[in-house]
Amino acid sequence: MGDYHILYRIKVVHDYFGKRSCTALQCRPTPQGWALARRRGLLFLQTAEDEWTLFSHAAPAEGDVLTMDLSLADPAFPLYTAWEGFRPSAAYVLELPASAGTIEAAVAIRPADRKRGIGSGFCTVALRLTKEMQELAEAGMPQQALLHFPAPSARWEYLLVPRPASGMDASRLVLEDTAGTVEFSAFTVQSAYGREAYRTVSESPVPMRETYGCCLRLAERGEGKRRRVFLPYVDPPQPGRLLSEEKGILRQVCYY
Repeated sequence: MGDYHILYRIKVVHDYFGKRSCTALQCRPTPQGWALARRRGLLFLQTAEDEWTLFSHAAPAEGDVLTMDLSLADPAFPLYTAWEGFRPSAAYVLELPASAGTIEAAVAIRPADRKRGIGSGFCTVALRLTKEMQELAEAGMPQQALLHFPAPSARWEYLLVPRPASGMDASRLVLEDTAGTVEFSAFTVQSAYGREAYRTVSESPVPMRETYGCCLRLAERGEGKRRRVFLPYVDPPQPGRLLSEEKGILRQVCYY
């Protein structure tokens, strides 16, 4: 890019997406931020799905503050993010640069003492441009904000709704993970959605992920190759799809 060099980089990581890029957030300068960028000859580009980079070809004025909007690209973000008290409609603020290393976003991003503006993101990022930032950039060691968002854990609840003539017996059923990572309780009989259903719950909470390494199937209890498999593949539950009466539970419903 000619004489331009990287001045600062913002990168987002989220446990929910695992090793994949986090696509739930977007970052762009505010109108005031764009105006400052034009005056100082700065370039702001999205350089990856989860990364935004500020370029400069000259030393910025000491104390300049570039303001940016951090917005949600996925309305389900609050469902798979461990952030106590987070309200997507509220206004928040993040001040950069911060100390080196990973920044815990749910701690560093603080509620703002103002209302959220129409059309703005949920968080205003204020990046203060400093002499140290410029010196590090010219030395090929630009500063970076690595914003980390954790994902919550939840127990998995499965409701199996059998057909009236299916001949299923709850005491003979088992929901098993062939990968051996998730274990489930014995099925119990209960009423759900106006029908008789068989219920099982994971023995321990499972960290929420976009994709899981487990492989669930509904089978008959017992051992041996002749054991009957009713459902060879059972989908993991998804946050926000079905509501459970209990807190910290992700529900999935299966029909057979």
